[in-house]
Amino acid sequence: MHIQQKEQTYPLRQTALPVGAITAMGAAGAIIGGTAAAAKDLRQVKSGDMTREAAAGHILKEALGSGLATAAGAVAGTFFRSNILGLAAMAVVGVGAKYLYDGVAGLAAEKAKSAVKSAAKTVTKAAAKTETAKPAKA
Repeated sequence: MHIQQKEQTYPLRQTALPVGAITAMGAAGAIIGGTAAAAKDLRQVKSGDMTREAAAGHILKEALGSGLATAAGAVAGTFFRSNILGLAAMAVVGVGAKYLYDGVAGLAAEKAKSAVKSAAKTVTKAAAKTETAKPAKA
């Protein structure tokens, strides 16, 4: 799209990214974040500090968070005409989105762990009651 003024034509700057570009940037962020998490977790799995299942869950969580942060940052970067301001907005929004995602994901993980612990306590108490119960007389 162009603006015409007298004899000159000036192109308009596109203000929004197409959905495909945002998706591609999010996918690239997810690949990079997942790769970094995999490299870190591989050492922990080899040393026995982490199970394969826990590593796979962590890699997926990091990939998703990085992808969302990258996509959000890309969208925020389009609101500025200056390339420097656009890059700064991308960085600030990306870091903020990842920070929020990690907080929400960490809270969900803590709730899941506490639910598992309380269920384990309930099962342990039930098993202890069963063991100490006297057999019924026939």
